Amino acid sequence: MNMPDLSKGLCREVGTEFFYPDSENDSDTSIYAFGKKICSGCEVKQACLDWAVKHEGYGLWGGTTPRDRMAIRRTLNIKLESIIPGEYA
Repeated sequence: MNMPDLSKGLCREVGTEFFYPDSENDSDTSIYAFGKKICSGCEVKQACLDWAVKHEGYGLWGGTTPRDRMAIRRTLNIKLESIIPGEYA
């Protein structure tokens, strides 16, 4: 599966610090607060989330934290798929 076209994502207009915080403490969801606000109004949020549930273990994607996506995977019995570097192209 190739990565969907996220070129219209609102995240492209701000720095990655809101989506990949320096802190390794994922339990502090406040670090993602601004990123979630950006995602909430994004037209590609669902495509981003669909990709992330299957492929992304880190960062904020589609308005969800790694923990959020882990819970979605567990509920839907989805395994995190490995990514081939070319899929990000």
